[in-house]
Amino acid sequence: MEQLGNLRETDDIRETDDISENVNSTRTEAEKVLHICRELQKMKMTPKEFIIAFLQSNDPNIAYRRRYWRTETGLKSTMEVVHAIKMMTTSTHSGSKSWKEFISNETVEILLQENPPSGYYPDGSFYSSQDVEPSFFTHEAALERERLLSEEHMPFLFTILKQTMNDSNGNKDDTEGNFHQCDDPDADRLMELEETSFESDPLNRRHNGLQLFNSIRFVSAGLSEQMNDYLHFIGITSCRQTAITTLTILSSRSARDLKIGMKLDKSFPLGPSICIDNLDMEQRVHTHSVGHRSMMFHGTWGYIHHPPRSLLATVNHDELTLDSYYKSLSNIPNLKLRPSLLMPTVEEDLHYEAVLKSQIARVMYHYIAQPLHKQTAIPMNPPPIDVLDPSPPKIQMLKLMDASDNSAQGFGQVVQTILNQTGLTPEEFCSRLQLMDGDLGTSQNFNSIRAVRTPSNYADHRLHNVCFQLGASHILWNIAQTILSVHFGDTTRSNDLGTWQYLHALGIPSEKAIPKKDFTAMINHIEKAHEASIFYCLRLTMGSENQPINESTSTIETNEWNSIVEACYNQFFSPEARQAASKDETPKLHAFLFRLHDFSTVVEANRAMKAGDVGRLMNVWKLWSIMSQALPGLVNYRSYLPRMVLLLQIILPPSLRKYILHTLLISPSGRANHFVAKDYYLELQNYSLKYFYN
Repeated sequence: MEQLGNLRETDDIRETDDISENVNSTRTEAEKVLHICRELQKMKMTPKEFIIAFLQSNDPNIAYRRRYWRTETGLKSTMEVVHAIKMMTTSTHSGSKSWKEFISNETVEILLQENPPSGYYPDGSFYSSQDVEPSFFTHEAALERERLLSEEHMPFLFTILKQTMNDSNGNKDDTEGNFHQCDDPDADRLMELEETSFESDPLNRRHNGLQLFNSIRFVSAGLSEQMNDYLHFIGITSCRQTAITTLTILSSRSARDLKIGMKLDKSFPLGPSICIDNLDMEQRVHTHSVGHRSMMFHGTWGYIHHPPRSLLATVNHDELTLDSYYKSLSNIPNLKLRPSLLMPTVEEDLHYEAVLKSQIARVMYHYIAQPLHKQTAIPMNPPPIDVLDPSPPKIQMLKLMDASDNSAQGFGQVVQTILNQTGLTPEEFCSRLQLMDGDLGTSQNFNSIRAVRTPSNYADHRLHNVCFQLGASHILWNIAQTILSVHFGDTTRSNDLGTWQYLHALGIPSEKAIPKKDFTAMINHIEKAHEASIFYCLRLTMGSENQPINESTSTIETNEWNSIVEACYNQFFSPEARQAASKDETPKLHAFLFRLHDFSTVVEANRAMKAGDVGRLMNVWKLWSIMSQALPGLVNYRSYLPRMVLLLQIILPPSLRKYILHTLLISPSGRANHFVAKDYYLELQNYSLKYFYN
């Protein structure tokens, strides 16, 4: 089409100009140009005057001959003419300056013409804080707003910003060694989109999508009001009062959605599970006055968790009813409790052997040597058993309750407050099975109030429809703390070989090895001490315990690599090794091997929870059910943990077992290997409330 358009333009000129009849086709391009210039000189016209007249003349014949200049047929060659003028003009300093001024003026004119549509959403770009929906703050909605602004409403500005950033990022001389390069293309694109929004808002305060979104984001991040005022001044966020108004509207709509979420559903016999935890928070006041002082708030907070749809399609709904639950509990008096019910099976023993070998292989791979062929090497992750779907959970937060669950009476108030928030009557609440999650203290208080209210003719008094399970993170934290305390040792004796010696060698002071509130740090300390012990066991197995430690790992044959891992397991981790060490005169080796085994359960439970493998987690809970009978300080877990294991493996119907197990862990980000327990997620919300929102 481009060539055809050029031919048509040439034919038009040949039909009307006598100049082309005298030009020999064998002449060069320069000769042709000079000939045309001489003809223009005869007519007392300069080339510029001819071009301007040709482009601006209103004569129909001339307009007809330039008809292809601005259409798709001849637009490419037209831009070649413009580019040639640009190259010629910018060849001198004064010409380059004039060209930049011209482009600058044209850019401003284009930007003034590009503006998002005014008015209220969805016809315009203004979002009222009175009408904002929770879906406004989803990631997809934010991307859609940015796409409309950059690709439809202001594409010219977006293209300039994007190309400028790409060119600056490509300049290695300016960035190499000084700045961290972002490997996420979505993050780069989001930055470009937000810059477009920042440019748009100061021009018209009625285009406030990103600014309203940022105002809520900054409140949740604990941004000071003074800093928010400055960001509002430069157009990055809305004012704090707008954010507070928006949060008020959102809270009322969240309360409405909470009642909808807890409403009875005839198609599914089970309601969303409820996770609660006590919250102790100091409401600090900077300037004290009468009736205006710092005080402690003792209350309860929680959320409801809707099960994923993929899980609902795999369970038998008839086994999730309240009648099915009561029927399974009625068989408990006939159940013969035997230690074998909690002992690991042969398959579970073999799996835990693979767990121990994977822990050894991980240390071997990261700190000593790597196998030549990883495919045939002992894996660094144990075989999966029952891995959960990592889809993002649907969670609805409850309103903060001014009732503490630290007593049976307080827990009764908590239950009544939950009923008020969910909009259920006592009869509706007790008409279906209700799953609840909490820590050990909350579970004890619930059992106490249920025991006090039994027997009763009223279902809402008995609360027999509630099935309470322990939070997975609290189980891990409490048992891990007890195991670490048992193996910690005496720090006042320098010849004591407890765990404190290993932590001290790793740079962790003994007084900070067991933090009072930081359980995550405690788990990390256990894992570090455990891997340091495995590292020394591997060096003993290889006979290199007296050799210097290499900072880099080497590569060895896969068969040799596997044999070292197997030999280390047989010498230090196998049941035969512990049995043989128990016969030694000195108890040092026997205590060391038992510590390896105990710490391995903590490390495995933590890694299984992160991987979302509830099958592996249940295997560890069975081990802890036996171990808790001998560990000091776990009086209540000695009964509560085995009871929970028996419920989830023997007593409850199969579909209900699967439902509870598959809702123990969630992946807030929707990514695999990023699972957390539901009570851990609630602890994160509590921390944010204490230290950011307060």
